[in-house]
Amino acid sequence: MHWDIENLQKWVTLIAAIVAAIASGLNLWWKFRDKADKIKVACGLIDPQLNPGEFLTVVSQCDHSIQIADYGYVMRTGKLLSLPNLDARDLDDEPRIVYGSRLLASRNTSFETGIAMRGRPVGVYAITTSQTRPTVAFEHDTHVWLRAWLRMKIWLKVVYD
Repeated sequence: MHWDIENLQKWVTLIAAIVAAIASGLNLWWKFRDKADKIKVACGLIDPQLNPGEFLTVVSQCDHSIQIADYGYVMRTGKLLSLPNLDARDLDDEPRIVYGSRLLASRNTSFETGIAMRGRPVGVYAITTSQTRPTVAFEHDTHVWLRAWLRMKIWLKVVYD
């Protein structure tokens, strides 16, 4: 193959077009990812207090406001115990401890809540209005194999429901 200026210009143009296409695709992906709702979920309270029961904390990890659609506990069987659904069914009017609002207005805004329960959950979950699957966190003493099994069970439930 003979390398003259015209051939070299064609190759440089082709490489520049490929690099520009890749950079454009990465930029589009980055912008889309930046607009997605990101939350961190944890077991317990941010500031541990002497409150009886099991608590969960949800912290916003994005710069725009987000609304928490559902939250609750992950039980050992893989069942998600939704606190909003439990509140709707249970009419005992027993007040639940809640810190913050389900509307997380900005980055690092938090929502915390909990209830006294008989069975101890192995984790907690939360999902925002624009997410398709819950964000899950487990207690520190939950075995790795149980975490993996529960994550797979939750993922399959979301996919096949």
